[in-house]
Amino acid sequence: MQDPVAKNLVYIQAVANVIESIYNCSGEDALKLAGLKVHITYGDHNPSVHQVGFLSHEIKKFVPKNMFSAKKPSEWEALILKEHAKQKGKNKEDAKAEYLGTVKVWKDYGCTFFPPCKSVNNKNLPSKVLIGVNFEGIRLLKPKNRESISEHQFTEICSWASSSGTFAFEFGNQNESTKYSFDTKYGAIIASTIQTYIDILVQMLKNGEDDEETQNTGTTSKSSDDY
Repeated sequence: MQDPVAKNLVYIQAVANVIESIYNCSGEDALKLAGLKVHITYGDHNPSVHQVGFLSHEIKKFVPKNMFSAKKPSEWEALILKEHAKQKGKNKEDAKAEYLGTVKVWKDYGCTFFPPCKSVNNKNLPSKVLIGVNFEGIRLLKPKNRESISEHQFTEICSWASSSGTFAFEFGNQNESTKYSFDTKYGAIIASTIQTYIDILVQMLKNGEDDEETQNTGTTSKSSDDY
């Protein structure tokens, strides 16, 4: 991503998703990202300035909220400043690129999540489920800890349907399939999001076929007069 304005917007959104625990990350990644964010915000680490207490008034802005209670604020700050020191000399734009590069490999990245909904007669699912949709398919997670329940690629999804208060999808193959149903007022939005991703993927495939056809038809044949 070359446009600095676009990169900054994507970076801001990624930071918000990390801090709000929309993205589920490890403790190691959380510290690395916090160190990068401090560097991006305050520049190179200065031992005489960046000491425990420097971030005390805003430490929650650097730690995922679902992890914050695991340590004392001063402990988080000491660890984050240690990570901050590792970034010394790094260009801020490079630091943003590294931040985004870290989150882009996560399964949650680029996923649109919808508020927890009630699972209806789905024996393999808990009573409440978090539904996420991305360019690969549908993800089901536990709302409390965002632990993955199952993932369903678009290639295995047979159909989906929605109403003003429900959403359902069927997955499997011609011989065997399973249907999951949910009570949710976001059913139509979930279905629309899925359709948007499908349309994009179909267009990408079509463009790929068009490019291949152009390459094949674009070759010039030589007559005997050319030799």
